Order: sequence, then C-alpha cells, then structure tokens
Amino acid sequence: MIALIVAMGLQVRPFTYLWVSVYTAFAVAVLVVGLNARLESQYREEHRRALAAQEDLRRLSQRLVSSQEQERQALSRELHDQVGQALTAIKIDVSRVEQSLGPSQADLVERLHRARQGAEDTLAIIRRLSMLLRPSMLDDIGLSAALGWYARQFSENTGIRVNLTDDGSADRLPEAHKTGLYRVVQEALTNCARHAEARSVQIHLAPEEDGYVLSIEDDGKGFVPGEHPRGLGLIGMQERIDGMQGSLDLDSAPGAGTRLRVRIPQSGVPAPSGQTTAAIL
Repeated sequence: MIALIVAMGLQVRPFTYLWVSVYTAFAVAVLVVGLNARLESQYREEHRRALAAQEDLRRLSQRLVSSQEQERQALSRELHDQVGQALTAIKIDVSRVEQSLGPSQADLVERLHRARQGAEDTLAIIRRLSMLLRPSMLDDIGLSAALGWYARQFSENTGIRVNLTDDGSADRLPEAHKTGLYRVVQEALTNCARHAEARSVQIHLAPEEDGYVLSIEDDGKGFVPGEHPRGLGLIGMQERIDGMQGSLDLDSAPGAGTRLRVRIPQSGVPAPSGQTTAAIL
C-alpha cells in the first residue's frame, strides 16, 4: 500500500512542477507587462512635459525678441527725434552767432566753428547709431531699402564687397519676418567681418513655391562646423529663425568660404515680380 502511494506521488510531482512553472511565468509576464505599461505612460508624460517646456521656451524667446525690437525702435526714435533735434538746434544757434560776429572776433569765430563742426559730427554719429539700432526705412520703406543701406554701410566700414540680389518681394512679407530677416543678415555680415577674412559676400532673397529663402555666401577662410562652440550671434540668429518657424542650414569648410541658407515657410508668399534688383557695393 505504501509503495503504491509513493509511486502515485512520483507521477503527480512533475505535473505540479509544470503548473507551478506556468503560473510563475504568467505572473512574471503580467508584472513585466504592467511595468512596461507604467514606464510607457511615464515616458509619454515626460515627453508631453518636455514638449510643453519647449513650447514655453519658444514663446518666451519670441517675446524676448519682440521686446528687444520694441526697445530698439523706441531708443532709435528717441535718439533721432529728441537728441538729434536738440543737436540740430544747437548747431543752428551756433551758426547764427558765428555769422553775426565780425572780422575782429576771428578767434571767437574759430571757436564757434569748431563747436558747430563738433555738433555736426555728433549728429552724424547719433543718426548712424539710430539707424543701426533700427533703420526707420525698415518701417517706412521696406526690407529691400534697409538691407541696401546696411550693405553699403558695411562695405564702407569693412572694405568687403557685398552683392545684394533681391526681387523686391521681401517687402510684402509680414513685419515680423522682415525684421527677422534683416537681423539675420546683420548678424551674418557681422560674423563675416569678425571671423571670415572674406573679400566679398553674396546675399540673395527670393520666394519659393511654399516659402521664402535668404542665402548668404562669403569667400572667406571657412571653418569646420561643430568644431567651434556656437556663439551668441548664431544662437540669436537661430532663435529668430525659430520664431518664424524656419530652418537654418550652415555649410562651410576650411578654405571654401561659408554658406548660410535660411528658409521660412510662408502661406501666400508673394510671387516673383519678374524684376530682380542687384546691388554691388
């Protein structure tokens, strides 16, 4: 009898081990699936928070850029209207006194002449600073005129030849886009003067089928992208382009110059007028 019970126990034990193994595997699978679902939920939540933080950062950057432009515009107008007018009044008053003096007061006339010349020089500096902060023609005439003026100033100050090609369609872009493109060109030319050792720069603006393109190319010494940390100028440029929901492509190599291409998507971008303006400065 005892032998029979032992024999039956030996036959039942393998099935018990099998069911225990099955239940254990099932429990582990349930735990793994639950943990995976929990981790996936946490990942989605973290991803959502990251996207929200990125969107908040983008909005904050846009507000910062907008505030900066408003401050520049206000300061530019203050310099031009208040300081400029005050200097002009001083220059006129000095000129009147200078003209009223006789030949016997030559020393005083000479002093007044120097004072008037100093007022004129200071007035020219104030006007240049006002234009550099924000050219009034950008608001009054348009982007093409503002870029043409800045390119001429840049060429006169640096000796670097600028070839600006524009069909005039940029003037029909939204105001924020015109300001953004102007600042991108301004920063790109500044970087060119500081680092590129270039002799000439080509700037081209033109609409595309579903966007607008700004390309800037110099014949300078070039560099290897990624080897140097991004400066504040390039970071600011990227922030402005991001604000226009655009893209920035930078291509450069040692001895081969630097090419920068900005593309901004724009619904209803003005079609080419068929007239291309090229200014070689």
